[in-house]
Amino acid sequence: MLVCTKRLFPVCFSFLVLYILFPTNAQSQSVSLYTPFTKIVAPPGKTINYSVQVINNSNSIKTSNIKVLGLPEDWSYELKSGGWLVEQVSTLPKKEEKLTLNVNVPLKVNKGAYHFKILAEGYTTLPLTIIVSKEGTYQTEFASKQYNIEGASNSTFTYNATLRNGTAESQVYALKALAPPGWNVVFKSVGKQVSSLNIEANKTENITIDVNPPSYIKSGTYKIPILANADNNVARLQLETVITGTYSIDLDTPTGLLSTDVTAGDNKKLKVLVKNTGSTPLNNIKLKAQTPANWTVTFNPKDVSHLDAGKIKEVEATIDVDNKALSGDYETKINVRSQDASTDKVFRITVHASVLSGWLGILIILMALSSVYFLIRKYGRR
Repeated sequence: MLVCTKRLFPVCFSFLVLYILFPTNAQSQSVSLYTPFTKIVAPPGKTINYSVQVINNSNSIKTSNIKVLGLPEDWSYELKSGGWLVEQVSTLPKKEEKLTLNVNVPLKVNKGAYHFKILAEGYTTLPLTIIVSKEGTYQTEFASKQYNIEGASNSTFTYNATLRNGTAESQVYALKALAPPGWNVVFKSVGKQVSSLNIEANKTENITIDVNPPSYIKSGTYKIPILANADNNVARLQLETVITGTYSIDLDTPTGLLSTDVTAGDNKKLKVLVKNTGSTPLNNIKLKAQTPANWTVTFNPKDVSHLDAGKIKEVEATIDVDNKALSGDYETKINVRSQDASTDKVFRITVHASVLSGWLGILIILMALSSVYFLIRKYGRR
């Protein structure tokens, strides 16, 4: 035991004053605060979530008021546990309580480092730092990772964009495309066609933009300005559509007639013209036919490996008609298809009876008449 003699009285008195005015290191360390990330970089408008532990290192229950100090006036925060706002925490010996601190970085804020702290009143403090990565303003951001897409004029150009409401209030954005005449632009959100979007403050919506150019458009680069307008808050997105050419194919005959005659059981050779009517070469062109039952159509050549724009390839189609086909008109559809374009034409085939069938019919009739004549001569009239 420490006994204060008359000589030691000034020392003891000084020690007593220091003990009363300033807690001992053991007292200050009986409660500690902990979070794993004490310095965080964030953009304007971001909400930062801290997981905070209040740790009781002593052998008795500790109760303390919990405060957040040092945040700028226009910043806001919430200190919660189990969904409740918390101002005071009581911790069992050698136990800990978990808190969640949500700090809202305002949209309009200067770039730089902001220091603040969590205070367990009477025990300890936890210093924290938020570094705002860029200057914050009240703006709408309209962006896409695909500003430029190439394709043929008969293609659909699909752009994926994001529209962010960087203001402090909900906004209704009217969507508009300043496309050249004849172009069709469709906006979609969550798979549904839209013309406007309601976006909450500091939220982002994904938008799909489908661009369809007119079929007659020439090759070249076309700019498609896209606007998102909410009152006086206008965001612009500049898209580019590069038309590499048009894909088109046609099928015809040298005379333009899509009909012919053929005898049952016979075949007919028909010349067809495969035409590249687009502005881009076509590759791997194949021909197929849909015929009546027991008919066949063969092509020579079987396919066309390459056909330049504006060029024509003559193909011979041989139509084999079933020998049991009755006289009359039949339809045969010939399809021509490449990787990028296709078309089909219907040919009318008129089938005539064969000469042999005609003579056979006459012979049967003559035989029938001869039989009647013979019977009449032999048995007479009754």
